[in-house]
Amino acid sequence: MVTKALQNVNREVIRDMLLNKFIPAVVSNWPESLPKNVIIQWDNAMPHQIPRYEEFMATRTANGFNIQFVFQPAQSPDLNVLDLVLFRSIQSLQYQSFPKNLDELVEKVIESYNTFKPEVNKYISVTLQRFMIKILKAQGGNKYNIPHMNNKKLENMGILPDKVKVQKEVVLEAIEYLNTMFRPTP
Repeated sequence: MVTKALQNVNREVIRDMLLNKFIPAVVSNWPESLPKNVIIQWDNAMPHQIPRYEEFMATRTANGFNIQFVFQPAQSPDLNVLDLVLFRSIQSLQYQSFPKNLDELVEKVIESYNTFKPEVNKYISVTLQRFMIKILKAQGGNKYNIPHMNNKKLENMGILPDKVKVQKEVVLEAIEYLNTMFRPTP
């Protein structure tokens, strides 16, 4: 492997990465026992536009695969499960090291990824629900404190919920707010 820093990640770099690295890696590593429907969460960064040309469309459905891209909510990192849990966990592990160059950084990120415990994924849904409630209370804004649930402690006590209850009033207030925001003016 050759590590190379790029000054500009533009549409052409993204296109090349998708066609020549990412999709072939998904196809070659996909377990035979699983259905070949793949959903990839895609962010809304300007160069990260999903290509629409024929070559790319054909690649997404080659070998019996159905690879779809789903955009994460714009400007909403707290609703992006990758940023919310996976990347934060890997980043916190990687930050414990002090790489001296790009190759060491890549090595530490890979090491951190391999150290990530998939059991942590069970907390994602509950954490995401807590963020959604905070966002409803903030009328769609991001002026709220990050909710801490002590998921591990709740799990150890046997009371970690699958679903977080939201008060009816919170939902009704959010609906009313949305109705006033998008009501046409005479």
